[in-house]
Amino acid sequence: MGRSIEQTPNGLEGVGPVLSSRPSERVLRHAPLSGWRRSSCEARGGGPGGGRWGLTARQAALCRGAPDAMPHLARAAQLTVTTCQQLFADRRWNCSSLEDATSPVRAPSRLSPDLYTGTREQAFVYALSSAAATYSLARACAQGALPLCSCAGPPRDPPNGNFKWGGCGDNVRYGGALARQFADAAERAGAGVGAAQQRLRHWVVQPVPVVTASKRRKSVDSGGEHGQQGHDRDRDQGGDRGSAGGRRRRLGRARAHLALVNIHNNRAGRRAVESSEVTQCKCHGVSGSCNIKTCWRALPRLGDIGLRLQRRFAAAVEVVPRGRHGGAGRRLVPAPAPAPGPAPTRTVTPRAYSQDDLIFLAASPDYCLPDPRTGSRGTRGRACNASSTGTDGCDSMCCGRGHRTVAVQRVERCHCKYYWCCYVKCSTCTFWVDVHECV
Repeated sequence: MGRSIEQTPNGLEGVGPVLSSRPSERVLRHAPLSGWRRSSCEARGGGPGGGRWGLTARQAALCRGAPDAMPHLARAAQLTVTTCQQLFADRRWNCSSLEDATSPVRAPSRLSPDLYTGTREQAFVYALSSAAATYSLARACAQGALPLCSCAGPPRDPPNGNFKWGGCGDNVRYGGALARQFADAAERAGAGVGAAQQRLRHWVVQPVPVVTASKRRKSVDSGGEHGQQGHDRDRDQGGDRGSAGGRRRRLGRARAHLALVNIHNNRAGRRAVESSEVTQCKCHGVSGSCNIKTCWRALPRLGDIGLRLQRRFAAAVEVVPRGRHGGAGRRLVPAPAPAPGPAPTRTVTPRAYSQDDLIFLAASPDYCLPDPRTGSRGTRGRACNASSTGTDGCDSMCCGRGHRTVAVQRVERCHCKYYWCCYVKCSTCTFWVDVHECV
């Protein structure tokens, strides 16, 4: 309990900082929200009943040092799933793969490929999960629920109005530091290529190749002499493609690159929380005259932070390892995009990305039809809006397959009236509505 966050660096593995990637273990989303003890912080295989929540040994050490933080991380895992589902409810991908990864009833509970192959969806989930952990811990500090932190200090900027800094602000600095340790420690161990096979033992990677969007665009030109050149290049760089040693080296490099992407997106999630702080004030004076106003920095709803990340999701940048397309100072650079026009081999200068942007390595499935190889559950049976031209419209949601309309009977309370004092009396109304579903 007495150790500081600098003394207990750890990293929760898997789907962001608070959801385990182990294929057959329960995850923090279903962990208890109270009653954490040092004996609850067992790593995988750490004795009878140990490893129930998929903690690594280093995560278990941090848990034993600060068990009071664990309920808030468990709540952050819940917030990640519910917030993601609310934000993407009207899209083909509605966070169903995240729900599958954290199901307490499916045996075994597994990550779908779109959450471990470096897709745009994985980038969003990692960023939102990191933001939720930062958010929950910062709020807990301000509420006095954690013994190792308290309210945030006043901002360094002087007040620019008729007020003074005071009150109890959300401690984003502490929350971000602790969330970073849970999210990044294991990833940082895997960011080096040389010993990736040993440093990334916690990864559960299925034998599905990571296919970037740029690779997919160029696949039509592969073959013949180009295919033989690619084969020779792969043999020169890491052994013959069919050899076990060559496969291990390529897998190690792919894992290391994915770890760099995850670290970046974790940081983008924390930065989104920092950028979302707002100023809240309280007036002091006779009869509410507000002669003196005290203000502090506070966080909005997590849904508002999620909206910021959702905009980043739409503008996410595809990246590739630096060695393939030059570049200096970074190990991941934006992937070149094909230029518009009849010449498919021309490229345009790719857009640079900042620390606030989300980045991804692999192209996403279209999520139209069920495909366990890509993690798509399809959109059959999904409700759609027949009058909309947006992402919730039947044309987009149903991928051109068409939709059916069914009449559904609904019962709701209606004609409510307030009676003094003090109750409300309502009637029950039954009506029929048309519901459109994808076929």
